[in-house]
Amino acid sequence: MGEDTVGFIHIYSEYPDYHLVGDDDEGFACVDDASRASIFYLRQYAVSKDPEHLRKGKMLVKFLLAMQAPNGYYYNFIWPDGRIHTDGSTSKPEPNFWSWRVLWAFGEAFYLLEKGDPLKEQIDQQREKLVANILTEPSFKSTETDTTNGWTFPTWLPKVCGTDQASIILIGLSWMVQQSNLDGAVQKKDVLALMRHFADGILMMQFRSKGDKQDGAFLSWENLWHAYANIQSYALLTAGQTLKDTAIINSAMYEIKTFYPSILSNGGLNHFFVRVVDGKSESYDAETFSQIAYGVRPMVWATLKAYLMTGDTQHLVQAKELASWFSGNNPAKTPMYDPATGRGYDGISSAESINKNAGAESTIEALLALQALEEYDK
Repeated sequence: MGEDTVGFIHIYSEYPDYHLVGDDDEGFACVDDASRASIFYLRQYAVSKDPEHLRKGKMLVKFLLAMQAPNGYYYNFIWPDGRIHTDGSTSKPEPNFWSWRVLWAFGEAFYLLEKGDPLKEQIDQQREKLVANILTEPSFKSTETDTTNGWTFPTWLPKVCGTDQASIILIGLSWMVQQSNLDGAVQKKDVLALMRHFADGILMMQFRSKGDKQDGAFLSWENLWHAYANIQSYALLTAGQTLKDTAIINSAMYEIKTFYPSILSNGGLNHFFVRVVDGKSESYDAETFSQIAYGVRPMVWATLKAYLMTGDTQHLVQAKELASWFSGNNPAKTPMYDPATGRGYDGISSAESINKNAGAESTIEALLALQALEEYDK
């Protein structure tokens, strides 16, 4: 790309021969996948000390660095000839998932790269520009709320009330607070204030209704909970430590202890809605399928984080049970990860059917879940 050589991750790999596939409309590689893959490779290097893991992680970080737009946000997709897809709806440099994933990946990379690595200086510069954007985003300053089906939600998160997106920002900002002086254009007090504002919004979205099997869940958007990207508890545990706020931590622990066991006992979950009837919150329209790796890994990470923070081995037991989804403890009774090839399969459609394609997201999310379990379960 330009004057540099970078690493990339093909977005799709299709059954039965697992040939690599792009998308004619979007491109063949994207920031969303490269961000998560860079985290995987750099974490793997920290354990293995294999220089190839470090090389791949750094090459993917270079890809992320090459994707920052002049406005400080990030493009998402590239074409096979190395040109950036600048105007597609899933590639525009805007306050959206791919920019937040870069922020998160930069924090992990800054922590894991060796002292003096020139990439760290580039990360620092780009991260400050991105966070300056986030801090001045007008919609993030709102304090207004809205309602749907009687459920009250905040309007100051990404995409109005996207707790999944806000959670990724919280993780990235937590890393930044630890790693940067924050005494220039970006001030520590402003970062901490935004973190608290986002955390307050996410806490508003926790569904509390004793006796309801979805009790404790952090909704994703308006009155909807969906499994994919549901990393709220991991983010709140991380931010709660940074902010030294036990209320934030306790809310995350409540979801982990109450809602996650319900998901396990009911054979998994894809989505549900909530409503308020006669002053009482209730869930409805719950669907079990489809199930994907990106719906499982966030729960594994959150539960392992809880184990790390408390030392309670029950969290480790629960993390193992959640991760066993990949080895066949799922409604389809079929392994969703192949240890011989490292592939993660694209999802469970029903108790009788799985999608045997192995796209980047599925593979990376499977690897991140199992890598984390391996780290803690020694």
